[in-house]
Amino acid sequence: MKRIAVTASLLLVGGCMTTTDANQITLQPTVAPTQSAALAERTSVELAHLARFDPDRLAGVDAELQALAAVLFPPDPVPAEVEDVAPPTPPVDIMNAPSLRHGVHLASYRIEDNAISGWRELAEAHTELAALEARLERRNIEGRGEFLRLKAGPFDTRRDAAALCASLRDHDIYCMPVDFSGRTLAE
Repeated sequence: MKRIAVTASLLLVGGCMTTTDANQITLQPTVAPTQSAALAERTSVELAHLARFDPDRLAGVDAELQALAAVLFPPDPVPAEVEDVAPPTPPVDIMNAPSLRHGVHLASYRIEDNAISGWRELAEAHTELAALEARLERRNIEGRGEFLRLKAGPFDTRRDAAALCASLRDHDIYCMPVDFSGRTLAE
């Protein structure tokens, strides 16, 4: 029995030591070197012991334990009521920035009504376009004026957009992979 007690003591002390070189052993404190930390350490050890082996003694200090727990473990704050607020309007430079999604440029028009009818014709003739969203992007081409680019998408990758273009080119349809910016086509 004495051998078990000695072995346990050595393990306990050994767990708190580190070696800095072969001949020197230094004890490392387990808590911060303050009175509050030492009191907290002693109290936690005693409370753990009582919780395991003599829980009836804890009944006499229940109010104090509740108060201490309230300070150490405050309840989660109650979330404030959230008002329905419209999302902020993005800055103009973001509104005109290229999209991170990909699309295909199918045609260019000068008049929006022509773009709408052109999209309908393309979507009816090519089923792979019917499930896509159509967009228009204004583009000023120097020396030629302003055009409306008809785009379809979105695609996750440029490769997916290029695959659709390859299929459409087999039917002699102009198609070029582009970003998926522009405004939704009003149908």
